[in-house]
Amino acid sequence: MRRTLLLFAAVILLGSLAYFASLDPTETEVADERAFGYPELEDIERIYIADREGNVADLRRGGPTGWTYGAYPANENVMKNLLQAVAQLEVRSLPASTAVPNLVRNLAGGGILVRVYDGEGNKLRGYYIGGGTSGELGAAAIMEGSDNPYVVHLPMWSGNVRHRFNLRGDEWRSKVLFDVDPQAVEYLSIDYPLQQSKAFRMERTRENQFRVTPLVASVGGVKEIPFGVAEGILSRYEDYYVSRYQNEDTVGMLTARERLPFAIVRIKEAGKPEQVASIYPQYRFPGSPQQQLQAYTAFVNDDQDWALLATETTQPLLVGYDSF
Repeated sequence: MRRTLLLFAAVILLGSLAYFASLDPTETEVADERAFGYPELEDIERIYIADREGNVADLRRGGPTGWTYGAYPANENVMKNLLQAVAQLEVRSLPASTAVPNLVRNLAGGGILVRVYDGEGNKLRGYYIGGGTSGELGAAAIMEGSDNPYVVHLPMWSGNVRHRFNLRGDEWRSKVLFDVDPQAVEYLSIDYPLQQSKAFRMERTRENQFRVTPLVASVGGVKEIPFGVAEGILSRYEDYYVSRYQNEDTVGMLTARERLPFAIVRIKEAGKPEQVASIYPQYRFPGSPQQQLQAYTAFVNDDQDWALLATETTQPLLVGYDSF
């Protein structure tokens, strides 16, 4: 009976894993079925990850953060955690024969394919990561081409290592929106469609001098300001991150496009394209006397992305003409 059960489980596993083989045809067998980790990170140029729901991450070296996710810079913290797992993943225990059917079902039903390549396209590692085991101290895993599942983990770390591979879509992307060098900024403009008296354009007139002009002439005159004053504002744009992308929120995007934004920020550095963010407040209890600002949302990256912005990091960006 046990032999029959094991054979049946193996058939399920092999049939399920054959699905992944069609997703990425590059094949090079790995000799050691227990050698999950690949510590020579400098050899790795590509990491390919896919799940049974059709989510695919093709991560390659390059770009401003060191890795790319498709056309986008990859998230530095996410890649740091992923590379640690790729380098250090190792077998924690050999499952008892009675546990093998459960591990096989685990991998067949929800395994994530991971393939690691060098710069020549040679596959350095290929395996499947399943769900966590009891106590979340390990995860089911099996090497491509093997019939033997294992429980794997990261040494000196407690938790389910699967989470480091199980990101989807925009979760792989860098959250950096503004990474500005104040010394290189040509201008900063903030329009407030519903508060025109606060709208302004601050532009560099010479190396250490800026000029501030209201966007509505009747509000006030032109102000000449030293670089130190401008730098105090521009430095807030040096290292700014979105909280997360919300491109699946089609209702929120359509609703926003029917409203005037609270602010439209335009910033331009020498040698770079202008960056624009159209920002909308997000309230708790909207429309009531008790409404509370809880966050901002914005169209960013040439109006291609809809992002959630944290209140505490966004409000310091939104200065007005009366601030000078």
